[in-house]
Amino acid sequence: MANVLSQDEVDSLLGGIAEGKVQTETDIPESEKKDGLEVYDFGMQAGPAHLRMPALGIINERFVGFLRASMSAATALDIDVNIASVDSVKFGEFCRSIPVPASLNIFKMDPLRGFALIVLEGQLVFTFVDALFGGRSVSHVKLEGKTFTTIERKIIEKIVKIILVDLQKAWSDVHKLKMVFTRSEIDPQFAAIATPDDLVIATKLIVDLQNVSGGMTICIPYSTLEPIRGKLKQRFQREKLEVDQKWKRYITEKVKELTINLSCAFGKAGITGREVLKIKVGDVIQLDKKMSDPVIVSVEGVPKFIGYPGTFNKRKAIKIKERVNKELNYG
Repeated sequence: MANVLSQDEVDSLLGGIAEGKVQTETDIPESEKKDGLEVYDFGMQAGPAHLRMPALGIINERFVGFLRASMSAATALDIDVNIASVDSVKFGEFCRSIPVPASLNIFKMDPLRGFALIVLEGQLVFTFVDALFGGRSVSHVKLEGKTFTTIERKIIEKIVKIILVDLQKAWSDVHKLKMVFTRSEIDPQFAAIATPDDLVIATKLIVDLQNVSGGMTICIPYSTLEPIRGKLKQRFQREKLEVDQKWKRYITEKVKELTINLSCAFGKAGITGREVLKIKVGDVIQLDKKMSDPVIVSVEGVPKFIGYPGTFNKRKAIKIKERVNKELNYG
């Protein structure tokens, strides 16, 4: 029992560790990593998530670019979007940091399990509403005690739809996902997508419009991303995506330069083999269409348009009337 520390010695040791005076062993020796197993240290999970999942940085950059363009186009306003932070925190801590009022929008990332969260801060929502209806945006809005009106909830729904479309596009090159909106809440208690101790990745964005800023956050539980963690940990994803986009643009331009065959059928007729043998120069074969009937215009043998025959600059021509209905059979 001589090796048992007294309470004073335990307190002194803990104090030394807290002050950094006592060194502790944090690295796991290679000899202890057996059978290719990776040691999972729960205590090392908090912190900047993008450092452990580099592909998240690429996804976020693409998302910000898409969102900036989509919001500007949808609102006819000059809108800027920037990433403020990407961190992993406990869900309980994240909920305590949500300002009031805020719109909590729950969605799924099919086929991944669980739910994720889009948090739109009240300042952002009120600024959007003010700007869309021609108001004079002010940098300080009294938020205490405010709730979202019917109009503001409609604006929230519009913003969330834009966000989910752009988020799905941003993820597409890393992993195919379908973002599905579930519901909106204003109380974090009813938006519990994880337990208070579960770790989540919180991506905070700052949206600037008309000299006023508002915040929004994408919150995704670690457990939801666990099945594709290997993809998210890959490095050099940026270079791969850039090469893919350049190659896509190159192929698209080359395809536009190709010469393709365009043809049209003025009609058809059915005759017997005996009649074919009797055909001679000067014979007239009656087709199933009149001169005033529309004809099918085909591109490389595939029916694409409906048009009317005629002449243009002393040449035979076709005036396109409409596209072919894919459900119709023109065989």
